[in-house]
Amino acid sequence: MARNFPADTRGQRALEELYEKETKSQIAWFLKREKVKKDYPGQIVTPAQIAETPVPELKDVLPSHLMEKISRIQASQEMSKISVKTPTEMMPVEKQFIEPLPDMFPADQPTQRILYDGISKEGNGRAKYLQTRNKMDLEDKYRYPVLSSMEYGWGQTELIKHTSAQVGQKRRGRVKIVEESFYRRNGIPFTHCSDML
Repeated sequence: MARNFPADTRGQRALEELYEKETKSQIAWFLKREKVKKDYPGQIVTPAQIAETPVPELKDVLPSHLMEKISRIQASQEMSKISVKTPTEMMPVEKQFIEPLPDMFPADQPTQRILYDGISKEGNGRAKYLQTRNKMDLEDKYRYPVLSSMEYGWGQTELIKHTSAQVGQKRRGRVKIVEESFYRRNGIPFTHCSDML
């Protein structure tokens, strides 16, 4: 069975407004009826008479101690509107154009010279420049991980170089790196896969 309710915020806001209007009209009708009852005690009052009666003011309906609280709150709100200054009024801000740093580090001089040496059609120039830039590690090219996929393994190259030199380039030389760098209490279980090797 389908649920019949507004799933979008616009529909919800429209319903809220309708409920609010309905509540206001109910309160207004109640206040008008009470005023007519006070004005004509013991008489039968028609809906037309109630509709013609103006809505009474707050001071006529609410007790005096509530009216004092409301007037204090309104006065404090008016004072806060007058005394509050925006941050730009308190301290003028000079508009400065600060150009953000580029995502990539600039290429070194020998790599830049490759760019102007020959044409791409022959495998030189731009094509060779892009190939040499592609061979570089991401950490040497970028200041920070630009994409979320770059976060995986970011900062691991020094660790890999350091530990692979210690291990001596064994067959499973990077297992220790994976064990230490990932959040797993028991490490990587290779014992249950040893029969597959």
